Amino acid sequence: MSPYPIMKENKISPVGRFLIYVVIGLAFISAIYNIVSGHVVRPMAFLIVLVGFVLFLISKLSVVLKKKFVSFGSKLMTENMGNLYRIGYWLMIVGLLYTFL
Repeated sequence: MSPYPIMKENKISPVGRFLIYVVIGLAFISAIYNIVSGHVVRPMAFLIVLVGFVLFLISKLSVVLKKKFVSFGSKLMTENMGNLYRIGYWLMIVGLLYTFL
């Protein structure tokens, strides 16, 4: 058996990965500039952030109510709550970017 994967079509090349990081970095810099300057492009998009925060809170409360008051990450969550946690995080990030870009 070969130590190298046979099928690589679903892997991002180093150049592609670099370009993705550059685009995401520029988006964050632009959003931070708009936040600092007080320029809100789409105020209603902040609702996406609020939905993400609610999903994040629901998943965190499942851990707080059962096991531990302070925890980081989704290790103590069930699979479904962990997915809700990650979706909430992504919605908060995307919502902030969409609000200020």
